[in-house]
Amino acid sequence: MTITELDELLVRLGRQRFTEHAFRVDHHGPDILAFVRDWGAGTADVVILFDERVAWAYRTATGPDIDVFAPELVSWWYGSCPVWTLRAVITLPGPGHPEAPNQLLNPPPGYGLPKTGRMPVRVRMRNG
Repeated sequence: MTITELDELLVRLGRQRFTEHAFRVDHHGPDILAFVRDWGAGTADVVILFDERVAWAYRTATGPDIDVFAPELVSWWYGSCPVWTLRAVITLPGPGHPEAPNQLLNPPPGYGLPKTGRMPVRVRMRNG
């Protein structure tokens, strides 16, 4: 079995304590993978892998009434193929770092994964 760069980046997400969430858009699929790193203090990094061509990542607020998969405001966002998106989120400076993004802005239209477009399947911690 050949290990791809995407496989290696997914292992790195696990080492950085991202929790994996797998969703289906309906009872027949397809699976959508999402990853959340909760930094504490009300901040999380989120990655959503839609397929082999499209992935989104963003930094958003967390809290009891906040759905991190449907952000209203983000302090950073990026969208590209999965490899580039994972590279971007893995190298993003953590909250509190002098180079970390901290200005809140509206994400692009349709960013996130609205509740109407997801059925939870499983949640697990990735092991690095």
